[in-house]
Amino acid sequence: MQKRQLAWYLIFGGLAIILLSFVTTILSFIGNHPLIGLALVAIAGGVFLLAFESKDSE
Repeated sequence: MQKRQLAWYLIFGGLAIILLSFVTTILSFIGNHPLIGLALVAIAGGVFLLAFESKDSE
């Protein structure tokens, strides 16, 4: 294995570990604060509806 390829594997592996750490932290925070989770679901639903409503009206 080339050093350059190994370096890319290490970089992406480290980024994956950091991302997994942040995702689990965010999910545990939302689990401890259900109203924030509900608010995020409402915001995501509104963005989804606006995105598809604008495509249908064109």
